[in-house]
Amino acid sequence: MNDTPKRPGRPPKAGTRLTPAERQRAYRERLVQKQDAAMLEPKDASTAALLASIKHFCSQIDTKPDHADIARRLVAPVISELCDRHKITLT
Repeated sequence: MNDTPKRPGRPPKAGTRLTPAERQRAYRERLVQKQDAAMLEPKDASTAALLASIKHFCSQIDTKPDHADIARRLVAPVISELCDRHKITLT
């Protein structure tokens, strides 16, 4: 037979293994937390979190036109931070 040891897999959390659905839910929750943190402190956020934040607000502009002005004001500091970080000049 094959004597190669199996890979250990993911470590359990809180003593039990997570189901794939639980793991995906936790992943999505972490993404939302990073997006929220990106809105509060754009300088400390990762580029991926900043882009996800922009994506979130752009989708809100499409689905809720009455919230478009608020979404534009909220996303402005995020765009400014990305431009500063990557030396992009907007005209």
